[in-house]
Amino acid sequence: MVLDSKNLGRLRRVTDPRGVWLSEAGDFTPWLAENIDVLADELGMTLTVVTTEVAVGEFWLDIQAEDENGRIVVIENQLGRTDHGHLGQSLVYAAGLDAAAVVWVATRFREDHRSALDWLNERTDNTVGFFGVEVSVVQIDDDGPRAPVFTVVSRPNDWQKSVKSAGGADAEAVNPLNAVRQDFFTDVLTRVHARRPAFRVPARSRHNWSSFAFGPFGNWGLAIAGGTLRVEAYLDLKDRGLTKDLFDAFAADRAHWETRAGVGPLSWERLDDKRACRIAIYHPVDLDDERQRDAVRDWAVTTVLAMFDALDEPLRRAADTVRAAAAADPDAPDGSARSADAETSGP
Repeated sequence: MVLDSKNLGRLRRVTDPRGVWLSEAGDFTPWLAENIDVLADELGMTLTVVTTEVAVGEFWLDIQAEDENGRIVVIENQLGRTDHGHLGQSLVYAAGLDAAAVVWVATRFREDHRSALDWLNERTDNTVGFFGVEVSVVQIDDDGPRAPVFTVVSRPNDWQKSVKSAGGADAEAVNPLNAVRQDFFTDVLTRVHARRPAFRVPARSRHNWSSFAFGPFGNWGLAIAGGTLRVEAYLDLKDRGLTKDLFDAFAADRAHWETRAGVGPLSWERLDDKRACRIAIYHPVDLDDERQRDAVRDWAVTTVLAMFDALDEPLRRAADTVRAAAAADPDAPDGSARSADAETSGP
């Protein structure tokens, strides 16, 4: 790295972001879900990822998120120049999910598409806003670290005003029970973050769960329902067959993974009626009992760290292997993908 007299390097743009993110669905979307704060900062929002790859009619939304007031934000990604198809899909997602904001991310915006977003912002009320965001990658000199850059090219003029208005109305509608649950999740994950700084503490949401640490296999999560706390690895490769392959390979070696995690028997939930699967552990919790709540909080911190350390990296590698096998031979039977996955995830 060559520095000038002020010890400053030279910032350059990486020509093709696909050199960083190899694919949109398998690489960029999971990365953005895990690092949603980078986009949120540029938008002037606080965003929490609810889920990824959401079925809306005949299409699949990349990311469904919530802002600080619990309003739905849909995020559509495009690793390339904007096109009419993604513009239409963004409108479908906004209507299908009754979104408060539509964020269309692309590496380059055509002028007519940017103008279309400006036109929508001028002719819709302040209950919905449309954002156009260009994503690029920069690097210091030829051998320095790379960094993502988000640039907003279209936004509603009165967005911040509408956010504040919604916050005042929504504050009165907050479910007190959910507020206690979210306090608990924040307490747990703040302590996890203190021991593993790479963990990001997600923003609060209106749900009875909190999702965090997204990756190619899905994400990690906490949930409370019926007096029970769940710590889980939520497996979702956005394809039912591939997700079941990944789960089956790990479930076949459940004794190994349970020993490696060291937190007791895990619940291996294939969820045959759903696209996703779950590897979880449960613990009774009474959030009204302060002494018990503190004990369960400490259990949750220990359990999240133990399960993450045992399973996160193997799940990431196995998910990549399953996807690569499917891409190499899309007509191969499920068994071939399962076999390739099993080699990666075994002891």
